[in-house]
Amino acid sequence: MYRLLAACLVVALLVPQTARGDGWPAPAAGLTRTGDPEVIFTFDDGPDPKSTQKVLDALAQHNIHAIFFMVGWRFQRGDVAKSRELVEKIVAGGHVIANHTITHAQLCGLKPEGIDREIAGARTILEREAAMRVPWFRTPYGAYCNRLIDSLARNQLAHFHWDIDPQEWQGKSSKATAAYVIRHLARLDGRAVVLMHDTKPATAAALPEILAWMATENARRKAIGKRQIRVISGPELAAEHAKPTIDLLARAGEAARARLAGALTGNIP
Repeated sequence: MYRLLAACLVVALLVPQTARGDGWPAPAAGLTRTGDPEVIFTFDDGPDPKSTQKVLDALAQHNIHAIFFMVGWRFQRGDVAKSRELVEKIVAGGHVIANHTITHAQLCGLKPEGIDREIAGARTILEREAAMRVPWFRTPYGAYCNRLIDSLARNQLAHFHWDIDPQEWQGKSSKATAAYVIRHLARLDGRAVVLMHDTKPATAAALPEILAWMATENARRKAIGKRQIRVISGPELAAEHAKPTIDLLARAGEAARARLAGALTGNIP
């Protein structure tokens, strides 16, 4: 089942909706399936012993499940034991772990073999640490080139881009970060992927404000009969894209069983 799910994710996320300027699909995770404005929270570059736990606490307070795009070097140097502890908490909390290379390299500046090492190497590390398949990948810096596309195909990985990027990694304050995300969520029409970094203090401080605003805003919308902002979790997104293929396999299985029953009946003396 996990192999089937991974294959479904690769197919689903590599089919573009419309072309972005950088070549990646837009919207990043497809169109809304409910008609509600939908948001997917994602966090890059961790896990970080100093700030990831704060992000997890904020998400847990609002029962929100996110996708964490991790770099492999976190399990090779630094506080490796703490990184492993955080992975356990992330998985236990119902979040999804995804691949963000080993060293956060600019992949389009590498040769094909270098790209493969960064992508496949990180996948090996993360699947070992998380004890599960890791079929989603996000390229550092949003890089896009044919060598990268070819590597993703060789490694059977799907790229997972983003739509809302407050760029708090550039040193923006938590106040500016929260204001940027809230402004975009307030006018959201459709589905959007939010990119933040669980390695940044600004993210850890801004996230509670963002989620508190969203809870208040949804209460207001409910009171006036307006569509609320729906959070789509990683597992929900996986199941959403896997369902058509699973249904197809189920129908094929039913047809095969019917044919077998007919053949057995016809051969009974």
